[in-house]
Amino acid sequence: MGCEGLDLSNKNPHHHPSIEITQKCNHNCIFCYSKLVNVKSGIYGIDPYNPNTKKHVDITISQYGEPLMYPNKVKKAIEFTKNNNLRCDLQTNGTNLNENLLKEFKELGLDIIMISLSASKPETHKILTNSDTFEKILNNIKLASKHIYTIVRSIYIPNFNEKELVELARMLNNNTEVKEIMVHQLIVHDKNLKDLRNIGDINKVGKIKDLLLLVDEMKNNAPNINITIKGCLLVNLKDMDGFILNSITSDCFSDVPDIKREYYNFEF
Repeated sequence: MGCEGLDLSNKNPHHHPSIEITQKCNHNCIFCYSKLVNVKSGIYGIDPYNPNTKKHVDITISQYGEPLMYPNKVKKAIEFTKNNNLRCDLQTNGTNLNENLLKEFKELGLDIIMISLSASKPETHKILTNSDTFEKILNNIKLASKHIYTIVRSIYIPNFNEKELVELARMLNNNTEVKEIMVHQLIVHDKNLKDLRNIGDINKVGKIKDLLLLVDEMKNNAPNINITIKGCLLVNLKDMDGFILNSITSDCFSDVPDIKREYYNFEF
């Protein structure tokens, strides 16, 4: 909703406006590019002093780093977003959530919380994140889904975690009130190629058929959850017939993405 990538006539779509709290993170995920770019704290893509100059739908807190390392700044960011009548999405790894914080976020008007989890077993989670936080995140997903519309964001690594993503979908369907699981294709670049090549099949990363079959299997195991792919990919696929979908490959090999949106220095 509100994603510029949904407009096929836009040849250079930007991400949603975002509020960046910090580039620091208590995870060290092998697939993450956030640590490879220079991100300042502040606002990207929307002028905080003239926020209605463009027809934005929402603001995401935060597309880089772990914002809940600074929960009070997140609260101020939610207030800013809701005071400007925009949908407020919070993106987090979920480790620092708790019930009191979730209740505060709900009272402030947080609309969506997106929590990252790409495994169904602690040992696999540790390989991906270099952290022993699996049980904490799973419990916090369950807790968050009782209070706020919750989306779990999962990275698909071919020949590594597809079976676990199916099992994760089943677990979330049976034990939480999660509304969506968004399955993301892996983005491979020079800085993460070595680690990813050690665990998965990099040659299968961009095969659309495999992604869609995985989504279908996850849905069969989680009938109460909407299993999705990102909108800017979906809009490019939805009018294609089965023959094309069976054969096309998405370009998932890239340089580290640049931040295209204009930066505004703003303290929270």
